[in-house]
Amino acid sequence: MATPDALDPKSFLANLPPFSQLSALELAQLTQNLTVAHYHTGEVLLKAGERPICLFVVITGTVWEIEGNDPPSRPPQTLSETAISQSQDEDQPSLKCVIALYTAQDTFDIRGLLEGTSKRSFVAAEPTHCLCLAKDVFLATLQANPGFARFYDLKIARRITAASTESEDLQELSAFTVTKIRDIYIHPPTYVTAKATIHETAVAMKTHKTNSVLVQHGDETGILTATDLREAAIIQRRSLDAPVGSLATYDLIGMAPDDFLFNALLQMTRHNINRLVIREGTTIHGILEQIDLLSYLSNHSHLIALQIERAQSKEELKWASRELINVIRDLHGKGVKIRYIMQLVSELNKKMLRKLMELLAPPELLDNSCLLVLGSEGREEQVLKTDQDNALILRDDFSYADLARITAEFTASLLDFGYPRCPGNIMISNPYWTKSVAAFKDELFEWIVHPTHDSFLQFAIFCDAKAVAGDENLLRHVKDRMHRLLGDYRSFYSQFAKATVAFETPLGFFTNFVLEKNRDELDIKKGGIFPIVHGVRSLALEYRLPQTNTIERITALSQRNLFAPSFGTELIEAFTFMSTLRTRAGLQKIEQGLPQDNYMNPKELSKLDRELLRDSLKIVNEFKKFTVYHFKLGMIS
Repeated sequence: MATPDALDPKSFLANLPPFSQLSALELAQLTQNLTVAHYHTGEVLLKAGERPICLFVVITGTVWEIEGNDPPSRPPQTLSETAISQSQDEDQPSLKCVIALYTAQDTFDIRGLLEGTSKRSFVAAEPTHCLCLAKDVFLATLQANPGFARFYDLKIARRITAASTESEDLQELSAFTVTKIRDIYIHPPTYVTAKATIHETAVAMKTHKTNSVLVQHGDETGILTATDLREAAIIQRRSLDAPVGSLATYDLIGMAPDDFLFNALLQMTRHNINRLVIREGTTIHGILEQIDLLSYLSNHSHLIALQIERAQSKEELKWASRELINVIRDLHGKGVKIRYIMQLVSELNKKMLRKLMELLAPPELLDNSCLLVLGSEGREEQVLKTDQDNALILRDDFSYADLARITAEFTASLLDFGYPRCPGNIMISNPYWTKSVAAFKDELFEWIVHPTHDSFLQFAIFCDAKAVAGDENLLRHVKDRMHRLLGDYRSFYSQFAKATVAFETPLGFFTNFVLEKNRDELDIKKGGIFPIVHGVRSLALEYRLPQTNTIERITALSQRNLFAPSFGTELIEAFTFMSTLRTRAGLQKIEQGLPQDNYMNPKELSKLDRELLRDSLKIVNEFKKFTVYHFKLGMIS
């Protein structure tokens, strides 16, 4: 970088987001009144309570953002250290500490400019040079350029949305996740009566060039497909003059035309169907065919769902499972939001696990058991293949002589499919995780009434359980017992929630991000994602929420006014953004032939993504402070 004296301000800003999106004229107007200022170590650039007269852009050096007006003698080593110490020491509300760090190409204090006064002070941590953009000119540029203004929105949720909107890759997202069903072709409904013959119905399909018709049977409306007609006429050898009323399916699965197209794909995947009835109340608008939906979305997840459904062997199922990575890569490449990828992958994974169990277990075992997915799979937050986490609940007084062989083969098959063995052995091949309803209830009593470090981990994994195959009522009975026990032992909540603040947030002061020892990466799951997941899980348990998904839990907690809806939105966006970074890093490592893990190198991120990650980790610290206060963790030894 050029020295500050030799620096061309216009060129410097032209290569710095979001100034790089300004036109040459806008950039010239913005820079005509700027100055370059030099600050010595310890010099205050802006005091709390002052009215800022310019936007600062750091050229070289480091600036601290601090509480109060006096620079600290030594800042805390990490932001989480500050967050927790503040929340635990209510007698020192004016504790002076460093809130954030600004280095080359960072800007401040946008909040002070927009709100009129600065809430904190900014102090040079070392000799520093800054560009000073006049307030009036800068604010005029914000008003004239909405795209430029979105970058500086004070809410992380809006900043992330703006970043997504401005990315070329994510421009395709609108065609995938915000498209409404009414925006694509819906086949007009073709009706026949229940008394119409097979021949007449086939002629109606040919005339209207459709593969399905709606059958009117009194007050009921059913659907009949070309496949149904072929089955009746060729396989069942029914007369072509036979009425079609009994051949139709009357339990219609429908959606509203204003629902999202991606939700239609989820419904088709979940119910293994090829068409949906599009209706508003009693008005039927038409039929959405899977082939039309998929040609619009252009991904091959339907092929995997179909392959899973038709699989007659483990080898066929293995092919479908291994194709999942291509679906993830395609969806991520199109810019599909991570929450939608999670939903679709979760549905495909559940189908795959259910089919594997059906291939291995006889009907007698399936009818008397419930296969569970735990952890991230239970929360529907798995994207890339993670460790196996599953369990099997057996009906009380039921036993099966060959159970050990079947559960061992189930685990071995998943291992062959690419799902690593769980390091904690939380798999149905482990008898501890395959037992009766009564045995699981007894285990819950021990976990809750006599908790240990290991049992907290086991309980955390189990409370996110979701049924995949078998009798779902078995899981419901166990969870009912869980909530009754928690109601009797409310002290458990605080002990359980402590893990939320167990790990330091990897956000420091002098290097921005705190990297792991002996590697240039940080653990995005441990430092950023886990605190949100576990803190929200703890709150959801306390409020007896039925949801297992983290985003759905946050939404439900916001609706109960546990925290402000705006903070709930920011928490969701921070969680989503960090999950996206984790997926992106994982895909890159797969392409490089490296093992999957939760590490990522922030130096490989764009300037904007680094800023958003820093903002996301600040949200994590705010949530940690909330959790410490809510569960009174400062009072627990």
